[in-house]
Order: sequence, then C-alpha cells, then structure tokens
Amino acid sequence: MQTLAINQFNQTIAALFTSLGQDEFYLSLVSFIYQQVPADSSVVLLYQRGASPKLLLDRMTERDRSAMQAHYFAGAYLLSPFYLRWIADPLQDYLGRLADIVPKGFFDSVYYRDYYGRSGLNDEMSYLIPLSAQTAILFSLGRSEALPLFSELEKTELDAVYPIIVRAIQRHASLVTLPTSTRLKVWLDDGVKLFGQSLLTEREQHVVQMMLQGHSSKSCAKVLAISPTTERVHRRNIYTKLNISSQAELFKLFFAAISAENLTQGIDPLSALRSKASKASV
Repeated sequence: MQTLAINQFNQTIAALFTSLGQDEFYLSLVSFIYQQVPADSSVVLLYQRGASPKLLLDRMTERDRSAMQAHYFAGAYLLSPFYLRWIADPLQDYLGRLADIVPKGFFDSVYYRDYYGRSGLNDEMSYLIPLSAQTAILFSLGRSEALPLFSELEKTELDAVYPIIVRAIQRHASLVTLPTSTRLKVWLDDGVKLFGQSLLTEREQHVVQMMLQGHSSKSCAKVLAISPTTERVHRRNIYTKLNISSQAELFKLFFAAISAENLTQGIDPLSALRSKASKASV
C-alpha cells in the first residue's frame, strides 16, 4: 500500500471510530467502505424479529429508494434472501453477494421481476451483522448498471476489512439506543410458514414457500427430492385450491394475506383474509 493510500486509510478509519455512538457513524462507515470498494446505492437496515426493518441510513439511488418504499417495508422483506438468511441463522455474521445466496432461477422469478428487481441494481454485496438473537444490521452495497459487477478482488478487499466492520457496528450499537418499530401482534415470519396451511397439504405448503422465495420449478423439485412432474402436479393443485392461475397472483394473494388486520398468531394468514372477505360479502 502506497504512503498516500495508507494515510487515507488511517484518516477514514480514525473518523469511523471517532464517530462511534454518534449520529454520523453510518456516514463514516460508508466513507470507509467506499474507499475500499465503490458502490452507488447503499442502505443500512435494522432487522428485528417481530417488527418490520428499520431504516438507519439511506444512500440509495432514487429508483432503489422508490422500490424499497413501495414494496419492501410492506412485506416484501419477508422474502428477501438476506432476511431469510438471517432468520435461518440469526447469530451468524455474513458477507456475500446476492447472487451467491439466492436459489437457482431467482433472477427469473416473479418475486425478482415484480419486487426485488425494481430497485434497478445490477449487483449487491451485503454485510449481515448480528447484534443478538433478535436483532441484526444489514449493510448493503448496491451497484446500478453504471458500475461493473463486484469482482473477486473487491470481495477480497471487503473481506480484509470485515473484522473492522463487524466490531465497529456491534460497538456502535452498544453505545446507542436502537430505534424500534411498532411491534407486530403477529410475527410475520411465522405467517410465511403458515401461509396456505388451511387449504393445502404439507407438501403443497413446502412448494408454495419455495415458490415465494424465488425457486424455479426445477430447483424446487431438486430441493424437495421429488420429480419435476410431481412438482408440476403440486403447483397445479395449489393454483386450484387457492383459486389463482399464476405466480403473480400467488404473490398478490400472499401480500394481501399478511396485510390482513385480523391476523392471529399460529393461524394461516389466508384464514384471516378469507374471514374478512366473507364478512364483507354479507
């Protein structure tokens, strides 16, 4: 590392640790990261079990911001690959690209096309840093088509400062009062697992959950260890039972169900939606 680069590194890391516990911490964090690897759309989110994510820093492009405001906080976050990774292992920190953790077929899925992909990002690299079993920080670096995909060299550079990022964020979180979202009366994470339970078989539920996560038909069959033909039969039965005819309608039904006002813990969100519809028709 040349003398000038060393001096710049020292200055930004000094600013980062000076800002611990201060409002400007995440801005200092972005400056420190951008010195290593550039991006043009960044966001810091607080994940909380039982509540929707909380926005801590917004350095997003206008298109990325609009997509997040329109869909993410309304429920699309429940199917986000990084959120799902956190839910699966809430105490494990992680750094990686979106493309490395999504199921096969994700970028061709309805979820990506109609929700995730509307951000306009061409690539995404994120730090996932647990604070406890109930909370975590997601620090996401996004690139639009104006920038190339993240390279292996850039991933190595982000890995090199990984311990600094993890310890700095965890230390900062211990010095401040974390913002809280309105606690949901029903944990929507459970709602995802229970979606369709009142109408579908257990296997059909598994297929639905994988469809919602962006798995292709082939990927779903492989994960569930069933033949593609059997998987297609399950999909056909699901569409019939839910009275839908496409994956787009499945997503619309899912988001309508988890948004129902009369959700009950441990009960299929579809039951609440159907109950509401029945009362409206009376």
